[in-house]
Amino acid sequence: MKHYFRSARMVFSSLVLVCFSMAAPALAQEDAPAPTPAEILAATPAEHWLPIPLTDLILMTLPDAPDGSKRQAVIQLLPASLSGGHVRNVRSLARIHWWDGTKIYRVAKDFVTQFGGNPDSKTPPKGLETVPESEYFNAALGAKRDADMAALTAAVDYSNQYQGTEIEPLMKMIYENTGAQKVGFGGGWPIGSKTVDGETRYYPLTCRGSLSPAHYDPPDTGSGAEMSVITGEAARSLDTTFGMVGRVIDGLEHLQNLPLGTDPGGFYADKSQYIPIRSIRPASELPLADQPAYEYLASYSPALLQYIAAHGGYGNICTVPVPIRKVSN
Repeated sequence: MKHYFRSARMVFSSLVLVCFSMAAPALAQEDAPAPTPAEILAATPAEHWLPIPLTDLILMTLPDAPDGSKRQAVIQLLPASLSGGHVRNVRSLARIHWWDGTKIYRVAKDFVTQFGGNPDSKTPPKGLETVPESEYFNAALGAKRDADMAALTAAVDYSNQYQGTEIEPLMKMIYENTGAQKVGFGGGWPIGSKTVDGETRYYPLTCRGSLSPAHYDPPDTGSGAEMSVITGEAARSLDTTFGMVGRVIDGLEHLQNLPLGTDPGGFYADKSQYIPIRSIRPASELPLADQPAYEYLASYSPALLQYIAAHGGYGNICTVPVPIRKVSN
């Protein structure tokens, strides 16, 4: 607790000093047009953009498109401190290049793109963890979410009271009707919670772009060797019924704009339709000059709420993704 209050106090102090410089000019003139999402991000203090660790990134490369353009997706894994066995398995599989040469064998419209070694009966490596269903939840996610949301609330309250802003709290802008009792952001991730057997448990929300291990009948949660990338808005139906290990932060279009499978469930009817995977490996394996760098908008930044509000209308917490930007090395 001592560490949490120190962290929240430092964040709050920083926000009070710098984060609302972009809001004041617009508020000074009532007739001024509301800033666009892009304008809000452009005016966000640099301190509110936080680096995504290179060690949390893996790269998925497909064969070039018919027009010769490159097809690569960048996947951010949940940090080790906020995850469990599934993420450790995925890191291991990427590290040994196990997915190289495996196939995309299912593309279901507005739902999932699924890949792995199943079409070739490729045997997963020894040493993968058997992951229990209890690991769909992680207490550290709740601690991170609550710390960031407390800092955000303090900063917004200060600004609304002393700077004359009118920043709406998160739950004024979104609805939550998909199972979570409480939602919020922590470390750039949307996180939910619900009561299970009288205990509050926390889990990463399955939004569009999420990476989820395919599994079989409970309690088999899958090893992570077979994976699905969620490509539709119905993803929240998978919360806590599948694991969630990460998300595609760049190149999602390469995984959703693929020929649809015609068999039930979106599976490809013929092996000739399978799409080979050239490689899936840690981004840290690239030469230093080629290693990608990304930043995310801090969960405690009021700019996040302004950005969501600027999109207009209502939605759930997944409707407007957390802003992530590519930066130069």
